Amino acid sequence: MFSIEDGVTLRAWRKEQFLNQTQLATLLGVHINTVHNWEQGNTRVPAHINLALEQITGHRERLVRKLRREQEKLAHKRHLKEIAQGLPERKAALKAQKKAS
Repeated sequence: MFSIEDGVTLRAWRKEQFLNQTQLATLLGVHINTVHNWEQGNTRVPAHINLALEQITGHRERLVRKLRREQEKLAHKRHLKEIAQGLPERKAALKAQKKAS
């Protein structure tokens, strides 16, 4: 289960997600001062925030997986293009070898 109980852990999680306080506040629908107060230990992180953070984490992970799949597809297309571009050269080299034999 996803559990952030204090400001130090929240801050570490936020940094892992590459979010600043303003971005996290926007995602959670709270004021930036609220995030700041949680992280400084001035106020407790409400338990229901864990559900929102879990959703954010899951959504970001799905996006990362999707981006990786897209990158793999593009790399595969580039590889196929390179093979296709090199094919005439290979055919010419094979013809030259056959003539030389």
